[in-house]
Amino acid sequence: MENLQQLVDKFPSTLKEYKTTVACGSIALLSGYLLYKYQSRGRVSEKWNKRYDFIVVGAGSAGCVLANRLSENGKFSVLVLEAGGEDDDPKIHMPMGVLDACTDTKFVWQDKTVPQPASEAYIDSAIQSQHGKVLGGSSSVNWMAYVRGHREDYNSWESLGCTGWGWSNVESYFRKMEDYFLPGEELGHGGPLTVSANRNLRTTDYLIKAIKELGVRENKSYNSGDNQGVTKGHVTAKNGRRWSAAQAYLRPAMKRSNLHVVTDAHVTKILFDGKRAVGVRFVREGGFTYEVLAEKEVIISSGAINSPHLLLLSGIGPKEELQKHGIPIVAELPVGLNYQDHSTAFRNVFFENPQVPKEEHLYKANLSSTKSLIEYFINGKGMQRDFWSNRKRKDISEYFIFNFFSGPLTTAAGQAMCFFDVDEEGNYILTNKMPEIQIFMTGGPFIDDPNDEVLSRFNEFANFGPLLLETMKNADKRQGVMLAAVLLHPRSRGSLTLASADPFQRPLIDPQILSDPEDQRIMKIGLKFISDVLKSPTMSSLGSYFSENKFPTKDRIAPDVDPESEEYLEKLVSTACTVCWHPAGSCKMGAEGDTSAVVDPQLRVQGGIQGLRVVDNSIMPHLTSGNTNAPAIMIGEKGSDLILQSYRGI
Repeated sequence: MENLQQLVDKFPSTLKEYKTTVACGSIALLSGYLLYKYQSRGRVSEKWNKRYDFIVVGAGSAGCVLANRLSENGKFSVLVLEAGGEDDDPKIHMPMGVLDACTDTKFVWQDKTVPQPASEAYIDSAIQSQHGKVLGGSSSVNWMAYVRGHREDYNSWESLGCTGWGWSNVESYFRKMEDYFLPGEELGHGGPLTVSANRNLRTTDYLIKAIKELGVRENKSYNSGDNQGVTKGHVTAKNGRRWSAAQAYLRPAMKRSNLHVVTDAHVTKILFDGKRAVGVRFVREGGFTYEVLAEKEVIISSGAINSPHLLLLSGIGPKEELQKHGIPIVAELPVGLNYQDHSTAFRNVFFENPQVPKEEHLYKANLSSTKSLIEYFINGKGMQRDFWSNRKRKDISEYFIFNFFSGPLTTAAGQAMCFFDVDEEGNYILTNKMPEIQIFMTGGPFIDDPNDEVLSRFNEFANFGPLLLETMKNADKRQGVMLAAVLLHPRSRGSLTLASADPFQRPLIDPQILSDPEDQRIMKIGLKFISDVLKSPTMSSLGSYFSENKFPTKDRIAPDVDPESEEYLEKLVSTACTVCWHPAGSCKMGAEGDTSAVVDPQLRVQGGIQGLRVVDNSIMPHLTSGNTNAPAIMIGEKGSDLILQSYRGI
């Protein structure tokens, strides 16, 4: 009791001593509340009708666009069914919260691949392949990199029979969706999706200078159709916050009376009348089952894993696969084949030179840090933005209320990127073709405390193999960066099949990582490029070294192999490669009648099926050259247009 009285007596002086901290904390809490209220405009529906014009399955990157565009003219009723919950957790909206958000099963599907025999690290184990399970889908939990790809990605699609999907066709949809911070007619301005410059780190400048010393040009406007070269990263962020498809498209549309959005709704089957899709069946909390009907179309927009899974469960897929699980055949189509994902390998780089400025650690400025939270809400530095160039603000007071989210928590991954081609001799070159390799830089370095709960969980989810594990164990506190080589156009093709006819049992995912020798050859060139970057004059002057080179010999990937040798690079490819969480291609688009395709260029499911489309990254004939969220949103925009054109005049 006496101690309590002493505490009470001391409180006024303590309050006075820490009045600035208390005031800042109060402002931060108030700002957080305003942020929550601002971002929660529009409500999810707890009641729904028996019939709608359109049913959209999945509120992911493309699904959010569909919800907005199909309900925009007020003529059509639209129901969106999302298996996950709302996007109202603050760590989703803070760019630095990505490590926490993308490993939380509340927000992601915790899928795994089958063992990968071509990868030494995963011969007997699975690779995590998570994807968004929340409003906004993966755009709410990804690393926010904005990459359209290369113009030849889309020209290649068109050459494969996807009429209307060439660069000259899709570029206008990119511009329609963008509100870009850079000027230029080739970029969009005034669209719903804000694209900002990432928060700059000083190590970013060192890296770009080093890569230019290798003869690679700088390409500041890498989203203009040719992304080859080195650049600072652009991200889907607005005023220091993640700007997901849910924030850009879905939330503004949820006030409309003709749009209903239902969360925690796991769709288990597409309902057919003969070969016409007429509705869906879904299950909500408590195991209650519901059915709802579509007057016009059912649109599957659940991503490259869940879309083929639902089609298979509903009787659309390879004949043998459906018969094996006792599922009545509605249409025999190659659903689940052509599955692809980008492959990647990470290397952590540290600097001996004490002159290298210490940056905030990627996760050091974590969500439990009061200082970081206060800086996020109050400090004047953060995601790069220019107040005076903000053309659309009609209410300046709104700007000051919502435009001060800043500080280290606004930093997204991918402060710098580099894209290049390779030749037959094993050289990295710049061409006018699709690039084969992407280099992705995250500053910080990536890891700090191996006992950190979130980092440990991230490693468990990401499953980056022994290299990252040992880096975590042996990391010092020096400044550094993480460099990743990404294989952009894998020749390997995998598959997605059913584990059973139970809709709640996750499918079998087999990306066949590195199964094609050409993939191994190109990935080795990507890793060699990273080695050459460290030998550049700039990086040499900083005392750069790979973290594993400082490991105790017993902990090294190849203890008896020279780390500078070709043999060591080959060992890295086989032990350090994993998937990039960019699944695509499992409901391939192709010309009408193409037996290797699931959907036609109008995104209509083939095989005589009516009233059913797929609109998401599963329709890609092959992957694009870079991170896949921007293409997913573009597919949503073009898909919406294709659907509305079918009902023009109604």
